[in-house]
Amino acid sequence: MANLNKSLETTSWSKVLLGTLVLALAGCTNPIIKQEPEMYTVSGSIAPYSQSTFDAYVDDTYQWLDKTRVFHGAGYDAEMAAVSPYSLEPESPNGKGILLVHGLGDSPYSFIDIAPVLAEEGYLVHVMLLPGHGSRPADLMSPTLEDWQKSVANQIAILQNDVDTVWLGGFSTGTNLVTTYAANNPDAIEGLVLFSPAYSPDDFIVRFAGAASVFVDWVNIAKEQNYTRYDSLAMHGASLYYQTTKEVKETLESNQLTIPALLMVTENDELIDTESVYSLFRTEFVHPNSRLVWYGEKSYPDARVIQTSMKLPEQNIESGSHISVLYRPIIRSMVSEA
Repeated sequence: MANLNKSLETTSWSKVLLGTLVLALAGCTNPIIKQEPEMYTVSGSIAPYSQSTFDAYVDDTYQWLDKTRVFHGAGYDAEMAAVSPYSLEPESPNGKGILLVHGLGDSPYSFIDIAPVLAEEGYLVHVMLLPGHGSRPADLMSPTLEDWQKSVANQIAILQNDVDTVWLGGFSTGTNLVTTYAANNPDAIEGLVLFSPAYSPDDFIVRFAGAASVFVDWVNIAKEQNYTRYDSLAMHGASLYYQTTKEVKETLESNQLTIPALLMVTENDELIDTESVYSLFRTEFVHPNSRLVWYGEKSYPDARVIQTSMKLPEQNIESGSHISVLYRPIIRSMVSEA
């Protein structure tokens, strides 16, 4: 999202279209694509997601990844473990389960710190892989928003069969999907845990991604070096993300969130409009036990906002980033307080 070409930042449609054409020409001659064409070519399928059990889902997804993933060279086992869905069984179950949904271009690896903490607290943890992820960057050209929504809904139904009550957790784009579901189905969900809610992008040009995808396939193309996520971003993927922002805001406008939610945001998040997150929290997250943990220097009159400074000179930290809230010390303190 942050890599959307800055030359497109204009309200003039003629300039937007010109920018996409420039990107299209650049993509045709990009040396990275010539060197690794398979990485930037769609596999022609998305992972199946209509299974009736989580074990079947894990097995089917693993087989799909085995056939479609373009590997980075870090080792088959390491890469498959990073991007495959998985579950964690608690030693002392509390009767609750939580489904974790990752962000755009990410994978289940996003929750490597968070999932064990939740399991230690007694939750049965299921971590899913969104369609279009885990295999190759070009596969983000294949899924639809409906694929994402149906895959999340199916995983919720599976988890409901194994526990008494269900919580939903999400990071970035994943927060949009789980918030939309919870707002539409409040009786089915006990609560939400939301890391860097991506309800509004910091860059307004993301709204043009759908139109731009007609002219160009990629927002940015980079050599894939991080085997846990995509370094490149397909324009269609950016378009899907923007669709989730529209969907979640329209849903919250008509269905206030009446269940408790814990939101964690860093003030200087480089990808999302954090003020928009606060505004939605203040007006649409109406449960008295909901909390917005604001990592930054601003303070708000809402007593449900917990402000924590990110100026930590003794640790050489001046501010937080989009992914800061995913680290273990933060989630442990928040889960323990909840």
